[in-house]
Amino acid sequence: MNTKKHLKKFYSDDFINSLPKDSRLYKILTVDLPQTENLRTEIDKCLELTHRYKLLDTDLEARLRSPDGQIWQSAMNELRIALQFEGLFGTDCLRWHPQGRKKKVGEFELVSGRADKPIFIEIKTVFPRDLERLEQRIIEKLPSYAEQVSIPSFLSVQIEMPGTSESFSGKKFKSFLIRELSLINPDDLRQKSIKLPDYRDNSTGLHLKIETLSITPNTEERNCHIGIIGSGAKFIENEVYIHHSLYKAYAQLPVEKQPCLVILCSSTAFPIDEHIMLNALLGTLALRVYQSIDRIAKVPEPEPFRKPDGFFQSRRNRKLSAVGLYKEKLAETGIEVDLEIYHNPFTVNLFKDFLIKGKGIRQLVKKNDQEMEWIN
Repeated sequence: MNTKKHLKKFYSDDFINSLPKDSRLYKILTVDLPQTENLRTEIDKCLELTHRYKLLDTDLEARLRSPDGQIWQSAMNELRIALQFEGLFGTDCLRWHPQGRKKKVGEFELVSGRADKPIFIEIKTVFPRDLERLEQRIIEKLPSYAEQVSIPSFLSVQIEMPGTSESFSGKKFKSFLIRELSLINPDDLRQKSIKLPDYRDNSTGLHLKIETLSITPNTEERNCHIGIIGSGAKFIENEVYIHHSLYKAYAQLPVEKQPCLVILCSSTAFPIDEHIMLNALLGTLALRVYQSIDRIAKVPEPEPFRKPDGFFQSRRNRKLSAVGLYKEKLAETGIEVDLEIYHNPFTVNLFKDFLIKGKGIRQLVKKNDQEMEWIN
């Protein structure tokens, strides 16, 4: 019996031998362990799906053959989730590469007889170093933008949040510096540090804290100088990484009214649990403590509440119907997959929970205007 025929055809012996021996893909394809055998079986099923839907274009082939573990894993996650939905809704439930906003496309649409409209699905794998690479690109570009400003100054720039794009408006940043620096007394610029208003680019999410430095430039050095401090993205709270991925996905959602689901995949190096998801989507959990202004009056007990810093908001991000969390665990008995759905209580594109009710997927749904509840 010819087993794993798609895997053997796609990953030839010559190709495997050309891979770096320390790459994850090489180890998966060559090491004989129960975990890697299970993975090879799953890869074969994913490759069968790509042939069935004729998905193997140049881009997908390159990603599935990439020795870069993150590139390979993100491509595999898209196919794994597609297989899971086929298992739940049948082999005719997927329409690939649906049109999103402008020229962007999603991964696939889920077509179900129980849904009024197809569900637009976008998949993002969350990696812990994504923001750090983006931050470094911004650090490399900021000096050239700042040096276009003729007002002599030395600046310290703290990157609070890199946002979602390596490119931002140099013209806008220059105008910001000219406007804010021109409001400051030139003598003050020379003599003391002055905090400027935060710079925010709402189109990308870039957030900078800027302060002038009390250094008097020499006559021949009266150009703008800039010192940049990165945010140290590896220390950023996990919720920020999730927001970063969601904002990128949100920019791809279709303009038309249609249920939209973004599925986040937790990389093995960056596990995501329910607590992190609730903080990222509904707001950071905090504790409200009451103090008495009257010694006689009874002080209410401390109560938990969520800060208004979640991705789900009453006035924004309302096109997104729900966020899924896809978790993978390797076990000797097989590959265990867990999918949870977190519904957006403020959405204008309702993704009805009954569509996947009874499919073994846990869902967090709106109970009333104040509460959410889990259903299976």
